[in-house]
Amino acid sequence: MSEHVLVLRDEVSLTVVHALAELEAWELREETGRAHLLLASRRWSTPMGEEITYVADHTSGAQSLRVSGPGAAATADRLRGRILCEDEGELLAMAMEGEPGPCVRVAGKLAACRPERAEERHLTALRRLLEHPEVAVRRAAIRSAYGCRWPELRDVVEARQGEEKRLQEQLEGLRAYLAEPG
Repeated sequence: MSEHVLVLRDEVSLTVVHALAELEAWELREETGRAHLLLASRRWSTPMGEEITYVADHTSGAQSLRVSGPGAAATADRLRGRILCEDEGELLAMAMEGEPGPCVRVAGKLAACRPERAEERHLTALRRLLEHPEVAVRRAAIRSAYGCRWPELRDVVEARQGEEKRLQEQLEGLRAYLAEPG
């Protein structure tokens, strides 16, 4: 079963998502409040059998809709026309531009839409964020890398450990996480 992820633009509020859910006649199935290591989420079922999960990352501010089920691709396409979404290519380009504020925001958004298997463009963007001169950007990159089980990322993290001065402990934690079996 495929899953399609829509990363929502910053100006989209939860109220907008709720209005869309009501308009589309989605049935709320589960609601989870945020906690230290738990992201806030809401999961709906559509009349056609798809599941729509809204996820809000309270640390990065990234919000996404995950669409799964038999008609996930068509539903995701329809939703893109109804709600403001980020363009994955633009997010990847922003990671390469290097402005600290946008890079911190983009790290969380890229985490929301990263592929299950490493793609060179995502790996390059994450590498660039991990090498950024601003510590806040590197910290955001480390945090966003959790959840990746890309063997290629281990090499990037290990190479970075020799150069990183301030975030050695965080990089070591990420390296250990990446070494664990999937």
